[in-house]
Amino acid sequence: MAKEVRENEKKRERISRGAAANRVVAELNGKTTLGVLGKQADELFVEGGGESKPKAAAQAVRRSLETAEAMGLVKLTKPTDVIVQKVK
Repeated sequence: MAKEVRENEKKRERISRGAAANRVVAELNGKTTLGVLGKQADELFVEGGGESKPKAAAQAVRRSLETAEAMGLVKLTKPTDVIVQKVK
């Protein structure tokens, strides 16, 4: 039993909240919203053994998106929720 638990822990990739946000932004294709990306990042972080905190995940994604926008990789529009579009 203990061996099975150790094997499951090895399979689970530990990932920080910031790294989860960066990965979600890097895998972006098409249009989406900050809310959707935040949820995806939170799910990725929880899969890695972290505690679910949707607001913290959305905040980390927003920082990643602002960096990507400064680099010209994405375009952000902000009517009510942030809409994200990958730049070609």
